[in-house]
Amino acid sequence: MKNYLIVGGSGFLGSHIITELLEKQADVSVSDIIGPHYANRIGDKMESINYIWKSAEDLNEKDIADIDCILFLAAQADVPLVLSSPKYSFHTNTAGLINVLELIRAKKNTQLIFMSSKNVYGKAENSSVSEDDVLRPTDPYGAGKAAADLMCQSYAESFGLPITVIRSSGLFGPNSRLQQVIPIFIKQALEDASITIEGDGSQSTDFNYVQNLVDAMISMAESEVNGVYNIAYGKDYSIKDIADLVIKQTDSKSEIKNLPWRSGEKGMRLSLSIEKARRDFGYTPKISFEEGIEKTVNWMKNL
Repeated sequence: MKNYLIVGGSGFLGSHIITELLEKQADVSVSDIIGPHYANRIGDKMESINYIWKSAEDLNEKDIADIDCILFLAAQADVPLVLSSPKYSFHTNTAGLINVLELIRAKKNTQLIFMSSKNVYGKAENSSVSEDDVLRPTDPYGAGKAAADLMCQSYAESFGLPITVIRSSGLFGPNSRLQQVIPIFIKQALEDASITIEGDGSQSTDFNYVQNLVDAMISMAESEVNGVYNIAYGKDYSIKDIADLVIKQTDSKSEIKNLPWRSGEKGMRLSLSIEKARRDFGYTPKISFEEGIEKTVNWMKNL
């Protein structure tokens, strides 16, 4: 079993990956800027991992000396903060990665799996985008992720490094941030409050239940597959359909309240083609969208 370092591992996705890797009896280190006493999502795992209270920019050769695979999850992904502090967000989402790329360039034999985002595609010309589509980010977050995405590809090509880039759809599931659309809808439904939709709800995008992404990342690490891969459900879901499903699964009396359109969202539709991942390492999302919503509802009921 490999030795793993999860950069930015104290968050939503990291908490699920750590659980899975520990069940496989892997050696797990985590690097994060969150103090160990405040890393609540992984607090019950602290005795089983090596926690490095350090930013990605400050990692050094000793930190990765025995590491076989680095999962790079660290990012400033709060979109309102990205819009108010684009310089800070761009620096945060690129500088630490470049430091890690330099470390693995010197070490040569450490695999890197980097979490990119569907936001690198922006307003794609096709409703279903493949890894070969042009990157057209429309906001500073997407631009920062695209820069990091391309930096990974350039290091892989220039220095022959084992690097994989994951362009992930929006994630949901237990431990997720409550300020995202699906948890917001679930909270409103559980309270029988109005479910607020900006626009008529016809805008749609791809999502994924977190465990499906975890399964994909571990498959990539174990098979040592390299390259760029979309990981998602491979189909889009409209905001209206999500709201209706949440109301049904919570048996809620909530009604939908439509607000004015958010800028740029009218007519938006995006799904990620997952054919390349399916072909290269057998990826398929095992937990359906409906089952994922049910699991998330059950988690939120117990908060």
